[in-house]
Amino acid sequence: MKVLDEANAELCRHRDLALTAYARRLLARGADIDGEEFRADLSKYAGELEAWRSKAMDRLRQFVEAMMERPSATLH
Repeated sequence: MKVLDEANAELCRHRDLALTAYARRLLARGADIDGEEFRADLSKYAGELEAWRSKAMDRLRQFVEAMMERPSATLH
């Protein structure tokens, strides 16, 4: 479904921007880009962001499915 594809693309873009900003903050604080701690921190945050994106997509998918089942439903 096009709307879900577009939403997923937007969430991925935000996820990637957040991960880039986090990496820059780590590096600005003196993290070693080749170090294990940097990679571990970045990997952990990437997992958290992916969980956020996945959860958001699940909720959006449920919402779209509900609206398709009851197109006359209004949001309150």
